[in-house]
Amino acid sequence: MKKNFLHLWLFIILTAVSFSCNDDDDKTPETIKLEDSWKDGWTSQKVLDLAKGKRPDPSVYLDQKYIDFHLAQFYGGATYLVTKKALDDYGRDTLGYPDNTQFVMTKAEMDAMLTKTGKDISKIETELGIPAGSWNGKEMVRISIPDPKALNVRVPSGNEMGANSLWLPGGHLPTGYSEAVVNKIPKGKYTETPL
Repeated sequence: MKKNFLHLWLFIILTAVSFSCNDDDDKTPETIKLEDSWKDGWTSQKVLDLAKGKRPDPSVYLDQKYIDFHLAQFYGGATYLVTKKALDDYGRDTLGYPDNTQFVMTKAEMDAMLTKTGKDISKIETELGIPAGSWNGKEMVRISIPDPKALNVRVPSGNEMGANSLWLPGGHLPTGYSEAVVNKIPKGKYTETPL
């Protein structure tokens, strides 16, 4: 009798643990929103009011939980588009700006955006907020970085050479796509494919 009771009790515990684990596995991580992640006294406008070159690291004004959540989206790969001419002119040994930065977006968002636009350059410009006609008639290539963590993927500060007047604090393009920055990308750490 005691043996049967013990087996029943053990079965109940294992079943409860099993259900508990299964419930956790089925849950998708909760989205952490930028608007809920500003530290006290900070706003997007307060960061933008600071001159480029004088903006603080995002950890000064954004919760670490948001930063970690944002960067985790890039662990599946990062990517960006560039003209083939730029690669031909500046070389392929190391990609990125002289200040050791390169803006990237997530592989997943790039894949979805290219599907949505049918790879039409004018539609891609609109999706990414590129001034209309900038890439018209130019041969474009996609640079894919399988391991952006190895290149110090981080939330942009707005001090980067590639940050322009459209830059927004928090790691998103004005059109909503996620962006991050990596260090300069050495040959062997990326692949180049024609668009």
